[in-house]
Amino acid sequence: MTMPELEEYLKAHLDYELQWLLRAATEWYVQDRIKLEIEGYQLQVYAMDSAFLHGRTLFEFFTQRTTGNYYGCDAFGVPVLVSSRYPGDWKAPLHSHAMHAQDRTSTNQLTSFDGASKKGLNQMPVDFAMEIVILWREFAPALGRSTNQDIQNLEATATNLLTSAIENAKNITTNKMVKPYGVVPIPW
Repeated sequence: MTMPELEEYLKAHLDYELQWLLRAATEWYVQDRIKLEIEGYQLQVYAMDSAFLHGRTLFEFFTQRTTGNYYGCDAFGVPVLVSSRYPGDWKAPLHSHAMHAQDRTSTNQLTSFDGASKKGLNQMPVDFAMEIVILWREFAPALGRSTNQDIQNLEATATNLLTSAIENAKNITTNKMVKPYGVVPIPW
């Protein structure tokens, strides 16, 4: 990709995935806390599915090399990042259950992002998002270490995109619909 294409990919495509991953994970988290359980209102399921799809896209970007099917962070001259959880016990269930019709209740327990617990796949949206935030926080400074000045300049953009995504996700916990429930924002 050319430099303008890399910048556009970061600002348009990667930002889109990050914004909606953090918002979806936050919405899942909110719904899990407030437990409305209103028939016909399964927002938590929509949020979970969205978090899985956006998370999977970003995991592939950060942890795998560019192929004919998708770009990896190596397209920016950044070495492929290592996640402590993906692939680990996350990749297979995230891929198979997000992309194929399978029974999610029968998955093995997955390791939480911090390694402190085991959870079912349906309880993992925030964990996936937290791991992506960790990887993004490695990616931005890696851009700044590039020998290419134009790539170095993308560090500030990547950092600002993460800040914006976190703020937009936080707004879900403080909007007028959710605020009365007192849901504490996720500490990204």
